[in-house]
Amino acid sequence: MNAPQDVMDDLSALGGFFTLADATGTDAIPFDELLRDVPLAGRLDQVRQALAQGTGQDPADVEVRVAMSALQVGLASRLWSVGLGAAVLHGTVPDLRSRHLLGSPGHRGDVPLALADGTPWRAVPGPHEAAAELARTVVDGSLADLDAACSRVGRVPPRVLLSNAASSLVGAARVLGTARPGAATTAWAVVRLVLAAPGLAPGGAARSRAGLPTGVGGPMERADEAFLRAGCCLFDRIPGHGLCPDCVRAPTHAHLVTPGH
Repeated sequence: MNAPQDVMDDLSALGGFFTLADATGTDAIPFDELLRDVPLAGRLDQVRQALAQGTGQDPADVEVRVAMSALQVGLASRLWSVGLGAAVLHGTVPDLRSRHLLGSPGHRGDVPLALADGTPWRAVPGPHEAAAELARTVVDGSLADLDAACSRVGRVPPRVLLSNAASSLVGAARVLGTARPGAATTAWAVVRLVLAAPGLAPGGAARSRAGLPTGVGGPMERADEAFLRAGCCLFDRIPGHGLCPDCVRAPTHAHLVTPGH
C-alpha cells in the first residue's frame, strides 16, 4: 500500500508529534544514521543546551542521562503518535522500522520525523492487528534501535528508557482521545494491547486507583485506573521539575511496581 496522502494530511492536522514532515530538499538523514554515536552525541549536546537555557543552568551542569532521557522521549512520542493515530483513525499504519524513517540530525531540526520514499503501509482492521503491527515495527523495531543507541551513547539505564516509551504511548492516547473523542475507546484498546507486548511490558502498566491518593498515577481512559511507570524519567533532576504523577519513585505507590522492574 502506498503512502495515503489523506492519512498524512489528517495526522498533520492534529499537529505536534503526529506530524510527518516532507523531507524533500532538507537535511534529513536516515534514522539509522541519526542513531549512530557521533550524530546522536551532537544531538544530545543540543538538548543539554536547550534544557540549560530553559532552566538557567550551565549546559555542563545538565546531566547527560537526563538530557538523553528527554531526547528519547521526544522521538518515542513521535513514533507512537504517528503509528497510533494512523491505525486508530484510518485503519492503516506505515512500517515504522528504522529503515523507513528519516529525520534531521539536529535537535529541533526541520524534519523531526519523516517517511522514506516507498515506505510500505499495512491495513490494520482492528485493535489486535494494529497492536501487533506497532509491536513489530515500533517496539521491536525503531524503538528498540533508539533505546539501544540512547543507552550506549547517554548511559541511560534500559529500565528508564522502557518506562519513557510506555509512558509516551499512554500520553499519545490521551492526546489523540482529546483531539478525536470518538476514537478514544479504540485508541485505548490498542494501547492496552501494546503495553502488554513483551518488549514494552516491563516499562509500566495500568493499575487500579483504589487506595491511591488523588493525583497519583497517569490518567487513562477509565477514572478508576492509572498508569504507573516502572522506572523514573530522571526529569526531577531538572530544576523546578519535580516528580511526574506516574513516577515509580513517588513513595505513595512505589510498592505497586512489579519486583525486579
